[in-house]
Amino acid sequence: MTLKHLPLFCAVILTGIAAGLGAAALTWLIHGIEYLAFGHSEAQLRIVTEGTTPQQRIIAMLAGGVLVGAGWALLQNKGRPLAAIGAMVAGSGNGRRPPLPESIAHAVLQIAAVGCGAPVGREVAPRELGALFATRIAERAGLDGETRRVLVACGAAAGLAAVYHVPFAGALFALEILLGVFSAYYAAIALAVSAVAVWVARIAVSSETFYEVGQMGGGTTEIVLAIMIGAAVAAPAEWFRRSVKRAEQRRCSGKRLLWTLPAAFLLTAVIAVWLPQILGNGRSAAQTAYWGTGLGIAAALLIAKTGVVLLCLRSGAYGGTLTPGLAIGALAGLCLGLLGQMVWPTLDPTAAALAGSAAFLAVSMNAPLTAFALVVGFTGQNFDAYLPLSFAVAAAMGVARWMPSETVR
Repeated sequence: MTLKHLPLFCAVILTGIAAGLGAAALTWLIHGIEYLAFGHSEAQLRIVTEGTTPQQRIIAMLAGGVLVGAGWALLQNKGRPLAAIGAMVAGSGNGRRPPLPESIAHAVLQIAAVGCGAPVGREVAPRELGALFATRIAERAGLDGETRRVLVACGAAAGLAAVYHVPFAGALFALEILLGVFSAYYAAIALAVSAVAVWVARIAVSSETFYEVGQMGGGTTEIVLAIMIGAAVAAPAEWFRRSVKRAEQRRCSGKRLLWTLPAAFLLTAVIAVWLPQILGNGRSAAQTAYWGTGLGIAAALLIAKTGVVLLCLRSGAYGGTLTPGLAIGALAGLCLGLLGQMVWPTLDPTAAALAGSAAFLAVSMNAPLTAFALVVGFTGQNFDAYLPLSFAVAAAMGVARWMPSETVR
């Protein structure tokens, strides 16, 4: 390494440290809020609503809706628009700097919402903080415009990697989704930033697999099943992706949030009286699918989780759809697997749920490699599972490509 590479080297290390600390802080925060809302956190129970009463769930969601609705309304009223991650990456060479206090507050509100039970993902907040810190570090390091863009994208992806302890998937996220370019140079930066962030975040983030699930076999039976599941969930996953896009485009804002978010959160809590697993970022619903449940419960959770995610996004909530999408895919795969057992008794419903997760996530994110890496990282699957999961993702992406293009409105 020569002296001219020193600023980039330092920027990579500092971005990884900053993204890791941000992810650790947000992890501490969400666990604390979950403890206040439900009496325990997902660090203690994989299904965070386990042992809670309907009254607890309703109070937590209503209080959360009122508080985060007021917080987001206040932020939007200040007239300083927050830059999205894509805008930060695209504008990183043009001196675009989102406001630091408001951006941190926006991330905290997202975590507060999910901690109270909002059914959206929590991965956007650490990604926003990672991009936010990377923007300032790149400027201080005096990096050129293209290198800044790469570092900001890698910082955002490192936030995702750190909060879920998936460094390889985080690097792929930066390359496949945020940059759209694969090269050895970019890959080295992405892996380095994600690895440092994950290592630093271990002060708060457990290195255990995010979901507890058995190992998927790699035989012909599993491959055939994975292809069938992948092809079957492709159309629903594409519909979900487009529905999320429309909901976010029409998201309520301003003073309307003072009533739309509490109303949406309250309705979600009422549904959670009977289906508590729909609350939270999707971990409870996905874990239920991986552990196995009856067809009726699985189908009800599938419909309810999909509906409340879209409802809350449309009503003004901010958050991700990564873990909710994975949960919806797992439930869809489980439903198909349970139906398939009626004619194929030896079929493994857990394998069907895993294949559904990978296939649904690949289409809903439009990122097959990232989806594959996330499911493997989240569930700790060994090498035997790689082949059927690859077939599931490939089948889903292939079928999704045959669907008609979305109508522009």
